[in-house]
Amino acid sequence: MKPTLTIHPIKTEGYTEPERDRYRISAFAFSFLMEGEALVDVDGKNILLGPGHFLLVPEDKQITLHFFKNCVGFDGMFTIDYLKDASYQVLRSPVPIIQSFWFDDALFIGALLKRMCTAYEDKDRQFLQSGMDLILGQLRPGGKVAAVPEKFLQLVFSRDKAPLSVSEYAQMLEVTPNYLNKTVKIHTQRTAIDWIEIARLNLAKQLLRDRSLPIVEVAEKAGLDDQSYFSRFFKKKTGLTPSQYRNSL
Repeated sequence: MKPTLTIHPIKTEGYTEPERDRYRISAFAFSFLMEGEALVDVDGKNILLGPGHFLLVPEDKQITLHFFKNCVGFDGMFTIDYLKDASYQVLRSPVPIIQSFWFDDALFIGALLKRMCTAYEDKDRQFLQSGMDLILGQLRPGGKVAAVPEKFLQLVFSRDKAPLSVSEYAQMLEVTPNYLNKTVKIHTQRTAIDWIEIARLNLAKQLLRDRSLPIVEVAEKAGLDDQSYFSRFFKKKTGLTPSQYRNSL
């Protein structure tokens, strides 16, 4: 890949579940959210991003975007040979870097990235290099998600596996259901049940794309054996019955 840097603004409305295809790029990837939230899987580790969060993903990592909601921010990628200075410690990290910026710092990063979008359109390499220098200089190695919420999200969003109950996940993680609920809520601003329902709906939508699967089998594979309950759950979340959703595809 030739030396390159790309950057684009992000703006989404409402709740979006993208295709759960995994992809890999031979460059560093980055995202910064000013508003909203997104759940990203990097090499099997789930990372929840919120306002003020900057994510830097090392080269050649497998990435899956599970969902995003009301996101405003920026994302892009760069090759290390595009930079003026490749000596930053974060560029040698084998794991993603997650850093929180607050108040004036977040406003500064947002304004800088906005100006970098203009520089990208103008093909102003000098400004793009200087902007990345400023950002990389602000990042510190070692940022990571709290262990229990991270492992919980990883289990819940295991590809093509039906979500379980809170108590079953608590048993797998060797904590009490009450502790699991509490720590997940503190670190993600959503309850464990919220995440289970998001994952269940995500999986159901993927399964409904296969028109050879009867609705009753979709319900079972999504972890709800009662088809009528599954239909009520799906309509409550989407405004459509499973059949209506399938026909809308």
